[in-house]
Amino acid sequence: MNAELCFTQGAELAHKGDALQALELFHQAISLKPDYAEAYNGIGALLININNLNEAEFYLQRALELKVDYPEALFNLGTLFSRTSLLEEAEVCLRETISLQPDFPEAHFRLGMVLKQMERLDEAEKHLVLSIRLRTDFKEAEFALGVLYLLQGQYEKGWKGYELRRRIFNTCDSRCNWKVEDLTGQKIVLFHEQGFGDAIHFVRYVKEIEKVASEVVLFIPEQLKRLISASFKSITIETDEKMVGDYNFSCPLPSLPYMFRTTLDTIPSPISYLKADSNLISKWSEIVKKEIKDHSFTIGVAWAGNPNHKNDKNRSIPFHVFKQLFSLQTVNWISLQMDEKAADLQTVSHQVLDFHENISDFAETAGLIENLDLVITVDTAVAHLAGALGKDTWLLLPIDPDWRWQVKGQESLWYPTIRIFRQIHRGDWQGVLAEVITNLEAKLKRNNQFNKIKGN
Repeated sequence: MNAELCFTQGAELAHKGDALQALELFHQAISLKPDYAEAYNGIGALLININNLNEAEFYLQRALELKVDYPEALFNLGTLFSRTSLLEEAEVCLRETISLQPDFPEAHFRLGMVLKQMERLDEAEKHLVLSIRLRTDFKEAEFALGVLYLLQGQYEKGWKGYELRRRIFNTCDSRCNWKVEDLTGQKIVLFHEQGFGDAIHFVRYVKEIEKVASEVVLFIPEQLKRLISASFKSITIETDEKMVGDYNFSCPLPSLPYMFRTTLDTIPSPISYLKADSNLISKWSEIVKKEIKDHSFTIGVAWAGNPNHKNDKNRSIPFHVFKQLFSLQTVNWISLQMDEKAADLQTVSHQVLDFHENISDFAETAGLIENLDLVITVDTAVAHLAGALGKDTWLLLPIDPDWRWQVKGQESLWYPTIRIFRQIHRGDWQGVLAEVITNLEAKLKRNNQFNKIKGN
């Protein structure tokens, strides 16, 4: 078998998703033809897909050494740099790709995504729009453009693109071909989609649906059932899709803003639309009182989100940085971290109460949060839960935040009790934590003064 045939067969296998066999054939091609730039590029692209980024860079750089002005290899290298947060390097590679091949839609798309991360939103929009013009049915780019519009508060333009997530991520098949008035006197089934935080965020629309439909069934994960049941007592909640019964209308929760044509002025944002169960509030009050001997300020914290989230490395805070908060020892600290990251607490000498082994679902977490004075958290389900409960919450955000937090300002359009602390420089959590500590010290001082006045 000659080198070209090895490469051709490898490319076919790569297209079918058989990365290991494709890698083997690309390596075989190189052994037969050591200066085979296309094979090096093929290996680099596959290694990116399986997240072997360090090794991928070697093969892509080698491809570029062997073949000057190689747009595909430059594109792949730019993609790699974007995945490792080397955004300036990614921009250089992608712009060079486009200069060599101006009609390369994927390069415009990738550059648009990089520029969005760099907060150069007008430039990002330009390249995303161009990528869509160059490639018909480029749903990933259309979705990204929709999210960009939502981030900028252009909701009228953004929701339609946001709907494409259902085609990209193969979410539940749901028939959103209705208008709100069609629901009058009808049964509708609402489905959760994406993560727990998204379900908590969008479930606010159930109140709007209830005003029209005669019967509402909500299909959600087991971990949310007790919490949602305590807050929406007149709807049916199921965790088994087989139990939802027959229906003519349905909708995933994240599609409800689109169906209601939500604008900045019509966001349903009651101070609290979720309610913790009173028995669980009392239960956690007793637990906390046993552990805390005084009545000083009590703060719940979460420093990390789901590690499988695509933006987790940016939105979660390394614990060695976050733990400086605990140096304020006039505060009672309670961890709201519910996963393996709770083990980070073993590295702190200050007392931080940790109940994660006794918390089975979000109803328990809600009961605990209602016994706190403040929640300080990164962008994770805890932030949505605390905001939905109307709890005073400080949210710590990276440079490139989720669309619902927008790019500027301290206030949240969706949660009136959330205050936002943003990175000024990419990756600089130290500056965010310093600002949080300064504001927390001022808040504690005001709280002490209030208590003295109250006591007098």
